[in-house]
Amino acid sequence: MQVEPVVFKLQKLLRTQLDVQKHYLLAVSGGADSLALAHGCAALARSGHGAYSVCHIEHGLRGAEALRDMQLVQRFCAEYALPCYVEHVDVRALAAAEHLSVEDAARRLRYEALRRVAAQVGAAAIVTAHHEGDQAETVLLKLLRGAGLDGLSGMRAQQGDILRPLLSLPRELLEQYCAVEHLEFCHDSTNDDIAYTRNSVRKELLPLLAERYNAEIVPALARTALLLGEDADFLTQTADAAYARLVTSAEDGLHIALKPLFAEHIAVRLRVLRRAYFELGGSELSFERSRALAALCERRSGGRLIQLPGGITATIKNKQIIFTLLS
Repeated sequence: MQVEPVVFKLQKLLRTQLDVQKHYLLAVSGGADSLALAHGCAALARSGHGAYSVCHIEHGLRGAEALRDMQLVQRFCAEYALPCYVEHVDVRALAAAEHLSVEDAARRLRYEALRRVAAQVGAAAIVTAHHEGDQAETVLLKLLRGAGLDGLSGMRAQQGDILRPLLSLPRELLEQYCAVEHLEFCHDSTNDDIAYTRNSVRKELLPLLAERYNAEIVPALARTALLLGEDADFLTQTADAAYARLVTSAEDGLHIALKPLFAEHIAVRLRVLRRAYFELGGSELSFERSRALAALCERRSGGRLIQLPGGITATIKNKQIIFTLLS
């Protein structure tokens, strides 16, 4: 039987990026992209290429529509012999408690739930169906927020325990795959609500840019992310080597001598300082906090101290900057 080109392309891509001997957890919402991913992985499993489980997250936001999506994913998994796990999370409660947007709260809870299930089933990694369009949206969102090199690199095909094997494929190809394979999929109505920033970028900003400036804006932005990602990887490797040379651990925290630190380029210097903060359990550092750290080092006078989020301090003492986690 002849295999349709779109089916061959997607399944070949998955085969090259997923290990034949590993077990993966697939994040499946019920949309076209994640069902194409799950169907392709089910085909791989039938040929002995890897093992796959599915996790569906119900965010507590859409009532009956969410129930419909969950049931569709469960039916799909039963038909294709994929173990299915459903996690329920309360997005609104977290958003209210921590003053987060609904989007940010949903993202945090979603990945927490996925990691919990991945640990439960012994999955080597979590696989998502992010595609080229998602990448373009991410790059624009980061640009609008004033991100640096790491942010403008967008999503990575592999980022820790997260794999995104479809990142190079356009949304249209995934929809074609579903059509060819006669896969029923759901439409999340919240994706039409332009009150959410990502939806506004997808439905308003990207079409405007395509119409007036570059008809190929989506692949162009995805290409930019790929190129910047390569540069970011090199800079990270350089900074990691500098960190290994410059940072020493002591009872009171992490010490970095200022003279050799200032022999490094400012981009490397900032990454070393940020990593020291993260090594002590710090959370995301804002642009302003990062620059405050750099300014603290530049003054070089002892006794100066700044407070960082997470109960961490940075102090200048004996020609060193010392990061300390307060008990």
